Amino acid sequence: MLVFRVMLENEADTEKARDFANKLQAYLVATLHMPIKLDGWEGGTSLSVFLVRRYRFYGATIADQPCLFMAALDTPDATPTEIAKHVALVAGNFDGIVIYACKQMTSTLRARLVAKGVPFAVPGNQLYIPQLATDLREHFRSPDRARGDFLSPVAQLVLFHYVLRQPYHHATPSMLAGDLNYSAMSIGRAFDELAMRELATVEKLGREKVLTFTDDPRNLIERSKAALRSPVRGVHAVRFKHARPPMFLAGETALAELTNLATRALPTYAIDANEWQSFFEHHGIEDCHYEYEAEAVIETWRYDPAVLSLGSTVDPLSLYARYWDDADERVAQAADALLETRVW
Repeated sequence: MLVFRVMLENEADTEKARDFANKLQAYLVATLHMPIKLDGWEGGTSLSVFLVRRYRFYGATIADQPCLFMAALDTPDATPTEIAKHVALVAGNFDGIVIYACKQMTSTLRARLVAKGVPFAVPGNQLYIPQLATDLREHFRSPDRARGDFLSPVAQLVLFHYVLRQPYHHATPSMLAGDLNYSAMSIGRAFDELAMRELATVEKLGREKVLTFTDDPRNLIERSKAALRSPVRGVHAVRFKHARPPMFLAGETALAELTNLATRALPTYAIDANEWQSFFEHHGIEDCHYEYEAEAVIETWRYDPAVLSLGSTVDPLSLYARYWDDADERVAQAADALLETRVW
């Protein structure tokens, strides 16, 4: 039985805290397949009264790392930025990993916390602790699913362009520059990167570099999986002053469109990160301070989603790159289904 420290709480609050802690502990044990015990934390006296009243704190050791769960037991009303600040304040008084926890979380809040690098846990649903990725590899996901050093955006774009369209056996930077909206010089550097990772070979033909991939498309994706980078640079909860402009479906919206995933996420779209501010201004798109005000979510991407898009959605490989190791097992399985249903 967990031990709880009673601090400025009534009997109902104590029961609520106990119930949440029990569910959180059971979820951690079931998800990580290791013994985990939550205990009350004695360090709360060093925190401001505001934080002590707003959160309950539970300490645990996970993969030999000290962790502190900062639980918001009521429906969270803090913004992602505020949550990140609260986590940072608590982290200043704890020698370990501070993890935000709550009963439920919207996809937009989750995406923003991931973008800010804030660890979080939602019992029965989601777990995101990037600081423990290496330590949990044997418990949480198999070793071949651990991410490594990322491909650059343009190298990933060259790889995906080949796998999706297979327009050539050999390619030069000048051949791809127009299709990919990058300079020949940038594409030449991407060629060298792909060769360094042994995904392709590069030879000189006169003054041109010639790229040749070293494997079939399916194996190329499998071999590069750990180095794939999420295309998402930023996430905006928005509303529209005018009619919604044409955009490609992205995020869980696109994943649900292409697989059997069921999602209640706000409609999500993707645009090029290099033009998002002018795009918002031109089309009368406003950022929302609170998610309940939003009509949709717009992701800003590291490369133009139009380059690889296949119809109304962003391309399946970019979705796979984003979600294949997602903390939500349903989402990760849907990402795997993108490859399973593709005719190679």
